[in-house]
Amino acid sequence: MACCLLELAIPTNWEYQNQEEIKDGYFHIADVTNQEEINEISSIPELGGIRVNRLQRVENWNLYRRYQIMKADVTAAVQKYKPGTQVERRLFHGTDSSKVAGICKNGFDRDYSGTAAGSAYGTGTYFAVKAELSRRYGHALLLVRVLTGISGASSGSNQPNLSNIPGSQDERIHSAVDNISNPSMYIVSNDNSAYPEYIIHLS
Repeated sequence: MACCLLELAIPTNWEYQNQEEIKDGYFHIADVTNQEEINEISSIPELGGIRVNRLQRVENWNLYRRYQIMKADVTAAVQKYKPGTQVERRLFHGTDSSKVAGICKNGFDRDYSGTAAGSAYGTGTYFAVKAELSRRYGHALLLVRVLTGISGASSGSNQPNLSNIPGSQDERIHSAVDNISNPSMYIVSNDNSAYPEYIIHLS
């Protein structure tokens, strides 16, 4: 893994004065002023036409690094067991405004699963395909990169999703879903499988 850390590229849209700033512990929440970037996020179809009033980018090197290492592992599993499966998705997470700063700094914590609205599809952190669904769970909206990888059906209310990947003896699915044929929610049990990319402030 050490080689991965050394070769990991800094996202091109991050704002910093000197590359040496980007090191262990680097954390910054930046107001996005680049109109092209604002337009890209505002035009995501799953926002459903919701107007973005303000957009903030989360720049957290430790979380980003752990996420990218996890992404390499998920990608390898997908190539081995289910080639062609989409490894990563941009999904939404609704939460209480008071929790946003903690999530952006420390990442998601599956131990808080269900504190907002229960755990109908098992324990883990919940992400929605459409922003409208996430808004039911809190006034704050995050756009998150999530390693959904190889998905499976949930284990049921308040149960851990521990199913193995088909064809694997001990590798677990990367996410559970509410509906196998047409998921509206993905649930992940590994905190490193999600990176809070943007805070979306709605009008």
